[in-house]
Amino acid sequence: MKNDNGKIILSLLAGATAGVVAGLLLAPETGEDTRAGLRDSASRFSGDLNKLLKDGLSRLNDLKTGGVSADTNPDRSAADSLLDDLGSSTSDATTSEAGTDGRSESV
Repeated sequence: MKNDNGKIILSLLAGATAGVVAGLLLAPETGEDTRAGLRDSASRFSGDLNKLLKDGLSRLNDLKTGGVSADTNPDRSAADSLLDDLGSSTSDATTSEAGTDGRSESV
């Protein structure tokens, strides 16, 4: 079976473009309102595309450098050790507050 993914994507984009043009030509808005709407849409699209590009570049850089795992991230390691310390100190305090009969003493 022949690979036609490029033709399918091109056809999809051509159809979407034709739909947008037809919608703009038949829209009941004034030209000024239509231009303002297009400007807003283009701005949103540009921001989304910029974000996707930055995410893609960062993933590509991670792949080039071998990726940074959570274990090698010093901030993550520090946070994990702090949580472990808090968990162990809480369990130590609970056991030290228990009386000889197994009930907790009120403080």
